[in-house]
Amino acid sequence: MNIKPILLRLQNALGQDNLSEQMLLSSGSSPSSEITGNFVIGYNGSPNSQTALDFILWMAHQTRLATQKQVMVHVVYVIDCYNSLSLPSLSRTQAAQSSNTCALPAVEQFGFQCSTSTLAQSGSPVQVMERQAPTSSFVDTLEDVDRILWQARCLSDEWRGSVEAHLRFGAVATELQQVVAAQSADLLFLGCTDAEHPLLQQLANCISCPILGIPTELEAI
Repeated sequence: MNIKPILLRLQNALGQDNLSEQMLLSSGSSPSSEITGNFVIGYNGSPNSQTALDFILWMAHQTRLATQKQVMVHVVYVIDCYNSLSLPSLSRTQAAQSSNTCALPAVEQFGFQCSTSTLAQSGSPVQVMERQAPTSSFVDTLEDVDRILWQARCLSDEWRGSVEAHLRFGAVATELQQVVAAQSADLLFLGCTDAEHPLLQQLANCISCPILGIPTELEAI
């Protein structure tokens, strides 16, 4: 879809100059001109992802008004059992060269299978193939995630919008990529502030739709 008109409306509403250029972190490999009515956001309850949620709900509302089409916001929380965002940032050249990893499942990229026992451990994950009962800390984590996603659904009610919450386990970029592909998403919104963020480096060559982020000067809004 053409994301520029929506960004320009947001720019005018906030009274910010060059907002559309700052928020568009990646135009996508092959953005579609057809609106599918599916917006995806990577969400973890952090202040930046909360700001991103506010923005994407506003954009969904404005898109409904402009097109008279229903828009579903897919809120994706990924429990990162691979510590995938601790990887060093890639240069743009390296990111482009690594685009062939987009189709690889996380187990092949990282060398072990994400499992309940892996998720329950602290620090760097290690390969533990046998199933174990979840620890109390892991159960607490799930309860925290449920609360965070519930807050996101409550916020969507204020915009009279439609939200579908997704809880995923694995590598953040891989799981987001899969949701974007499954929903044929119009856009992906992240709490990242620039294109050098490790998550952006992992996603930029793997996502066909535009990727939006939060400009530094809007982090406190």
